[in-house]
Amino acid sequence: DADKPLVTLAFKLEEGRFGQLTYLRVYQGTLKRGMNIRNSTTNKKVKVSRLVRMHSNEMEEVDMVGPGEICALFGVECNSGDTFSDADIPIKDFNPSLMTMFVPEPVVSLAV
Repeated sequence: DADKPLVTLAFKLEEGRFGQLTYLRVYQGTLKRGMNIRNSTTNKKVKVSRLVRMHSNEMEEVDMVGPGEICALFGVECNSGDTFSDADIPIKDFNPSLMTMFVPEPVVSLAV
């Protein structure tokens, strides 16, 4: 729902020519350029200065993205699996934490 508080998950990190590119999926709320977001894991606040939508290897500058959409941010230091929310809402009122993906250990190994 776009009217609910923002909840996003960082699911992919990529080192590019402009620094770290962080891919986010918006689960609820709306992420807008210029807003402040908070990393729920580290409690650090970040201002969204550049927001892009990826099309293969092309970047499209956008002003906002809504629920279900995937976007990318530049200059956000985080880990894959970190949850971001609206920094303007006090932590005591809203502090979501999404679970990271579980990747099991491989059952077969091969040495050449």
